[in-house]
Amino acid sequence: MQEFGAQWNEFRKMTGIIKIFIDILLSRAGPQDLPASKQLLGICFATLVVLQGVLGTWLIPGDEAIVPQAILSTLITLAWVALVLQLSGRPERFVQTAIALLGIACLFAPVSIPLVSTIRPEVGQPVAMTPLALVAFVLSIFLIYVNARILRAATERSMFQCVLLFMAGELFTFFVLVALGLGADAPAAG
Repeated sequence: MQEFGAQWNEFRKMTGIIKIFIDILLSRAGPQDLPASKQLLGICFATLVVLQGVLGTWLIPGDEAIVPQAILSTLITLAWVALVLQLSGRPERFVQTAIALLGIACLFAPVSIPLVSTIRPEVGQPVAMTPLALVAFVLSIFLIYVNARILRAATERSMFQCVLLFMAGELFTFFVLVALGLGADAPAAG
């Protein structure tokens, strides 16, 4: 009976964390509302990698680099966030900021990965402007906004600067993955 009580408490904690992630999406909370728990950061990291790996493998079966790409892109993102916070003089905010960014990514992975996989063109072909492509574009803009708001709360910089910082981090991650031969449409190593 005591074991059930402990499991119930853990379930209530996790649903509370998910509620905070939803509140972050709805601009009612920020990373400062999350616990500064390295264990929770590890759970968010593992959850995101599993979601990206499972959904990517299922929806993009020809790409064998999905799991390494998911792990490496998440690690690069965390390093970028640590650097941004260090340069902003707020390194103590890393754990909560990283949890917020990874948690938001976990919430959107079940929507964004299937959406992107349906509009993904063949190599060398342009993306057709379909209703799904428009939805993916709007979702991307919203995610940039949400992630920039998280960075703004953590760094206390302007929203414009945080949008640029977030996009620079995404570009940096993309370029590192492509340089390592793991990015989308990366040239074959040889």
